[in-house]
Amino acid sequence: MTWITTIPFEAATGKLRRLYERIAGPGQNVDNIMMAHSLRPHTMEGHMAIYKHVLHHSGNTLPKWFLEALGVWVSGLNGCDYCETHHFAGMMRLLKDDGRARASGGGL
Repeated sequence: MTWITTIPFEAATGKLRRLYERIAGPGQNVDNIMMAHSLRPHTMEGHMAIYKHVLHHSGNTLPKWFLEALGVWVSGLNGCDYCETHHFAGMMRLLKDDGRARASGGGL
């Protein structure tokens, strides 16, 4: 995705390693968007804080699948195929209905 030099999970140490361990998925997979912060881990912390406070705030009344649908829409407007795919996968996971997800997500 990115032309930015990144540090992979297996080479990470110190603060970066601890952050990666918090966010890594199966097989120590770290999303590219997060790995783009690897040379400046404090920016990854900021990214995570904004994400949690905006999308996962307890005051949100919109369903999470709809927030992911907004992510699909905004990513499409921004021309970011990577983020559009990521948000669409999240929306599909939350809806647990592939037909409805495809109808809501613009038929990705």
